[in-house]
Amino acid sequence: MSDMGRAYALGARAWADGPARLYAHLAEVLVGFSPVLLAGRSVLDLGSGTGAGSRAALAAGARVIATDFAAEMLAIDRAHRPPAAVGDATALPFRANAFDVVLAPFCLNHLDDPARGVAEAGRVADLLLASTYATDDDHPAKLAVETALAEAGWQRPDWYVAVKSAMAAWGTVETASAAVVRGGLRPIQVEHRAVTFGELGPHDMVAWRIGLAPSASFVATLSPSDRHHLESRALALLGPHPPPIVRRVILIAAAR
Repeated sequence: MSDMGRAYALGARAWADGPARLYAHLAEVLVGFSPVLLAGRSVLDLGSGTGAGSRAALAAGARVIATDFAAEMLAIDRAHRPPAAVGDATALPFRANAFDVVLAPFCLNHLDDPARGVAEAGRVADLLLASTYATDDDHPAKLAVETALAEAGWQRPDWYVAVKSAMAAWGTVETASAAVVRGGLRPIQVEHRAVTFGELGPHDMVAWRIGLAPSASFVATLSPSDRHHLESRALALLGPHPPPIVRRVILIAAAR
């Protein structure tokens, strides 16, 4: 397993306790962006993680199979989730045309070249629904938490630096459309959208950033007192009245 895969495996529980709150709504936004109704359609939840995409697709009436490269992510709340298989986004363990739709919320942006994932999605389904972060996506919680982490001895993993670069490479409507075309699909809708999370306060913001894969495995090694100090330091850096989280994303619908 790659370093990134190990990080996601080790951070599965922290992901479910923090970042999943944001990703659940972002998955619903992507499902709502679909140019076709998902009710009754077979959907592959690609990069399923702890199941945000699966839940959004099931709520829309789809029949869902999930896949992720980290079995530990798929194991979270296993009894209440659809069937799943461990799989690589560039070499899926499914036959051609196995699904109607591939739902890939914030999955393909982890690839060095997202076009490879686009091509594989096009092999197994007629329609791809994908999302990535826009180049203008930012929030003060990122700097506050990473500063507190660095003070505690954390360093950005090499794989995280590479992934951030890969995300930036298709973080606009134009570059995302070009990646889709390189992958052999036809862009139907590609849109920049701002999604606001006004209900999340400072503690939620810190939990979001601490629970992400690049930091979760480090935080898990800390003693309870050191973790409390880390969280308190991040909250102090963030301040008592930070702006609401606004995630700026690129939504993609593409077909053969």
